[in-house]
Amino acid sequence: MLSKFSVSIEPTVLKWARESIGLSRDEVAKRVKGVTTASIEEWEKENGKVNFAFAQIGKLSTIYKRPLSAFLLSAPPKEAPFPKDFRTFPSGEKKPLHPKTYLVVRKARRFQYSMAELTNELGEPTEKFPIKANLTVDPEVLAERTRGQLGVKNFPLFVSLTTEAVLNEWIEILENNGIVVSQISITKNKEIRGFSLVSEDVPLVVLKRTDAPVAKIFTLFHELAHIILREDGICDLEESNILHEKFCNHFAGAFLVPKNELLNYPMVKANKQRREWPDSFLAQIAHDFKVSKEVILRRLWILGLTTREYYLSKHKEWETKYKEPLRKGKRNEIKICIQERGKRYISMVFDAYECRKIDRIALADYLGVTSDKISKIKDAM
Repeated sequence: MLSKFSVSIEPTVLKWARESIGLSRDEVAKRVKGVTTASIEEWEKENGKVNFAFAQIGKLSTIYKRPLSAFLLSAPPKEAPFPKDFRTFPSGEKKPLHPKTYLVVRKARRFQYSMAELTNELGEPTEKFPIKANLTVDPEVLAERTRGQLGVKNFPLFVSLTTEAVLNEWIEILENNGIVVSQISITKNKEIRGFSLVSEDVPLVVLKRTDAPVAKIFTLFHELAHIILREDGICDLEESNILHEKFCNHFAGAFLVPKNELLNYPMVKANKQRREWPDSFLAQIAHDFKVSKEVILRRLWILGLTTREYYLSKHKEWETKYKEPLRKGKRNEIKICIQERGKRYISMVFDAYECRKIDRIALADYLGVTSDKISKIKDAM
């Protein structure tokens, strides 16, 4: 029987598998019967291979969410570093990321690798995002430069569209400029709003799928700033003293609500002496720029039209009222597939299939669906 076989495993592979799911030795010990923290520490010492019963490897495979074959590697695979954690907490002590959040990052990385693979299969040129900056650059200037690169002008844009339609427009603009955008469910670390995975070939922005469209729009450009800075990051978008997060928040606001356009907006122009702005005013301006009231108020603060104290008091008020949108009804597998992979990725998958670079089994695998859903996804595109 398989359970009687033993297999030798490299200690470094064991350590990599555990750390790649964000589990401590104590947490693993609680999940494996008859195993202590000390024994796990002993397994991971680099003093020779460790023998395991097949059943024990199976248990670790389940816990670490890695295939059995991964434990037979002679060394840990070369992987991109885990994105930097930019979350902030009032206590100053960060909560650990949940293992399911590690799985979300791994899922996004697979999309990124698949995109690079498809680009290579189709012989398409790599569209590298040309703008690169560091924290010494003025976010206002960088936002203007980026709008020019993306061919965006005449703000406010999309006034007559819904925020969901506007989000889709922005995603299409970024994807046409080489940025892959994925919307994935992040359920266990609810404070996370998005993250970025930098790659010269396939930079990727991940949005929290359950957020409201207006929140996703801001996250999209916050994460674009991380791409421009050429840094991976996991973000909660809170008011933060972390220099990188302040910069990215500033950039996102400046991109979506340009300085001159806001200052010349009739309601703002008529009330430049005002320091406290009624919610009804903020809501009207926010509606036209397709951002939140908080984004507008923050821009007014940055531009000297309100005080820091007033902005922070309103931020606190809105924060206590914030709730994730309530999701009802059946899970829409087709919509989720398109949101997670993005239209550019899916178009490339179908192109590869039509060019006979991949077969139907690979097509379904790239899309992450059963073969009966393939035609429905194509129709929904």
